[in-house]
Amino acid sequence: MGVHDDHRRRVYERFLREGLAGFEEHNAMEFLLFLARPRGDTNPLAHALIDRFGSLSAVLDAPIEELERVPGVGHSSAVVLKFIPQMCAYYLENKTSHKVPLTSVEEASAFFMPKFFARTQEAFYMAAVDDRRVLLRCVLISEGSANATAVSVAKVVSEALKCGATGVMLAHNHPRGITLPSSSDMAVTREIYRALRLVNIQLLEHLIFADNEFLSFVQSNYMDSIRQSVQD
Repeated sequence: MGVHDDHRRRVYERFLREGLAGFEEHNAMEFLLFLARPRGDTNPLAHALIDRFGSLSAVLDAPIEELERVPGVGHSSAVVLKFIPQMCAYYLENKTSHKVPLTSVEEASAFFMPKFFARTQEAFYMAAVDDRRVLLRCVLISEGSANATAVSVAKVVSEALKCGATGVMLAHNHPRGITLPSSSDMAVTREIYRALRLVNIQLLEHLIFADNEFLSFVQSNYMDSIRQSVQD
């Protein structure tokens, strides 16, 4: 067994004993690079990547072309690095993909938040629920740029009708912003509220996510003002 093999064994044993909680960023990156490079010392490359991009999360968010410009990072290593955040998002979404109750803002935010994990562009989702607020289906309505996404009101209504929903919850993200709704957020929510009302479906909530925070239209009283403006 070579010196690098022995080092890897110690890192594996430490992970099994402690998990990642006690790892420094470069240690966690080094461990991750074991998946891409079965042999050799990955510690220098781990340091080089974090020095180049600033943090482990920034490495994983970097475009694959930028990763491949770092000396020592081949195509396979870059693919593994891009795979990790996608796999985390897939895991989190899969964990909450079965029919679940969305009876509170806490349950709704816990359900939607994984869908925006590692996203760098805006995405707009709807969750259709029954009269007990149990999830019937969740649909990605649209994806856009880092600052905006075009939302089809007709698609929201159509998807809700397809599964016999009595209520709808909306969620989208602001990748580079704050959770406060923009004027276009208010306008599209109002349009969706009005369109759903025509087919006797209730718009129950709209959540906006930014970083690890979220805003609830219901808790912030935006939904009340939308309801009032539609009924006037």
